[in-house]
Formats: sequence, structure tokens, C-alpha cells
Amino acid sequence: MNIDLDGKAVLVGGAKGPLTTAIETALRENGATVMDIAGRAAGGDQSPFALVLVSEGANGLPDSDSGNPGEANHFVAAIRSYGPDMKRVVIVFSAAGLVPVKGYAQFSAEQAGLASLTRTLAMELGPKTVINGVAVGAYEAGDDVRTARFLTHTGVKRAATPGEILAAVLFLADPENGYMTGHTLAVDGGWAVGYARNF
Repeated sequence: MNIDLDGKAVLVGGAKGPLTTAIETALRENGATVMDIAGRAAGGDQSPFALVLVSEGANGLPDSDSGNPGEANHFVAAIRSYGPDMKRVVIVFSAAGLVPVKGYAQFSAEQAGLASLTRTLAMELGPKTVINGVAVGAYEAGDDVRTARFLTHTGVKRAATPGEILAAVLFLADPENGYMTGHTLAVDGGWAVGYARNF
């Protein structure tokens, strides 16, 4: 997907990993000047157009039911700090934020908090800033499939390509997409809609 971000600065923050790197690359390929939040705080002087925050949960299920309970607080602080200057905010998190994963109560609750944060701050920062989310299921990361457990009970029966997730992020960051806010796009192969299942 191609959008026009020429001359626009985009801040990227949150978890580091292959998905974050791919998002940064896609933004640059579409003309954006990409800065991390630390770089901006250290003296970036270009007025930012968008902020993209990637949750640790987007990198896959943890080995045990643990997560990062402070992550939502960091995201709130970042959005409130930079939000008034932004036109677009995109939060990328796990599809477990839409439908919980059995045995991962804490993780699912933390990711659901990010979905709620997306809706709440859409009301708080509108109309100047629109905020939307991307809830990711299983996706390819090199030879690895992140969150392979999401391949069960999905309609598509395969992992997403990185490009399919990037297309959703770019769509929500697009300067032409200004009337959509408080919404989460599920890029999960149907995980969320296929939850009427037996474990």
C-alpha cells in the first residue's frame, strides 16, 4: 500500500522487534521522516504528523502469563504528550486484546486495555487527532511465525505476511483517512470472529 507522507514526521515508540522495524521501513518508503520518541525528546524539531506505538504483545504471546503492566501508562503519557500536535495515532497490539486467550488472563487484560485506550483517547483528543488501533494475530517474521497459537480457529488458516499488517498501519496513518477514530482493525485471520470454539 502506498500513501503520501512526503515531508511529514512520524514518531515510532514502544516495543522493538521485527514488526516495529518493518513499520519504520514502510513509513520511510512512503516519504515519512521517522523518529523514535527518544530522538524527538532529545531535540527533534520537525512538527510530528503521526505517532505509532507498538505493544510488546504485538510480538507474540509471552512464554507464561505475564506482560508489561506499565505499558499502557507509557502509551498514555506519550499520546498525551505528543497527541495535541498529532493528526494520527496508531496503536498496534495483540488480537488477545479483542478476544482473550485461555491461560493468559493477565496478558489478555493488558492488551484489552490498549483497545480501550484507543477508544477513550479518541474522545479525549478529537477532533484534531484521530486514534485507531491494529490488533494482530499470527504473522511471519523471517523464518518464524509470531503468535503461532493464533493460527488455530482462524478462517484464513495461515499467518499474515508483514505486508498485510503494514497495509493496515499505513491505512490508519494515511493523511487522507481523517474521519475514522476510536476503531481497531483486526488483522488476525479471523481469530476474533471465530471464538465460538472448543478448547
